Amino acid sequence: MKKSKIGLALGSGGARGLAHIGVLSVLLENDIPIDYIAGVSAGSIVSAYYALNLEIESMEDKVKKLTKRDMFKLIDPISPKKALIAGNRIKAFIKDLIADKSFSDTKIPLSIIATDFCSGEEVIIKQGKITDAARASISIPGILPPVRLNNRLLFDGGIVNPTPIDVVKSMGADIVIAVDLTMKKPIKIENPTIVETLMQAYEILRMQSTRLNIAKMNQNIIIIQPNLIGKLNSYKFYNSDFIEEGKKVARRQLPRIKRLLQNRI
Repeated sequence: MKKSKIGLALGSGGARGLAHIGVLSVLLENDIPIDYIAGVSAGSIVSAYYALNLEIESMEDKVKKLTKRDMFKLIDPISPKKALIAGNRIKAFIKDLIADKSFSDTKIPLSIIATDFCSGEEVIIKQGKITDAARASISIPGILPPVRLNNRLLFDGGIVNPTPIDVVKSMGADIVIAVDLTMKKPIKIENPTIVETLMQAYEILRMQSTRLNIAKMNQNIIIIQPNLIGKLNSYKFYNSDFIEEGKKVARRQLPRIKRLLQNRI
């Protein structure tokens, strides 16, 4: 019998996507192999970094040095008719992080998910410049403008597939470890701002979509769900607590992961 292949699906969730770094750190510490990886929105950046380098420690070091001021420097205003942030500085940040590499440079297969703005179709990107794909995948409606790529207008993949379990399956994975960052409980907030209202509407869309996708899946799937939701915190990329929460919940799931991998021939 051939050896079972393991895939990792990293979901959308803004700054909560930093939890992906923690999860990957624990998987690597415990020699859990990753044969395929797919990411959406924040998960697209972490998945790309890992697929290119097969390590995550250096990304963790870089992220932990970020400050609130660093994050504000990434904000480049744009005409409110288009979005709240132009996204050019964010794209430059991603480009620097992954050294402007292409999908052909990855060491394991990588898929990044976006949404076709005009048709609503899921778009799975597997070629071209990774920075362009990631910039499209993180384009939160109303916050960042859509991106034109391969003659299609694309925005956040989390709209159609917040936790891309099925994408990793289709890549060839027999066993899927999925990190789901959608909302698990009501938030606590009064008098929300326009940004908070947009973000919460998006959270609800992602939550419902993920529930439907998970319901379709069968066996050989482990879903890791960091306990990060209780307030609107998806923009706090300077908060390394998200990384630590990812590590904590991944360690909690290790016995299940190892039991499932015992059947890996």
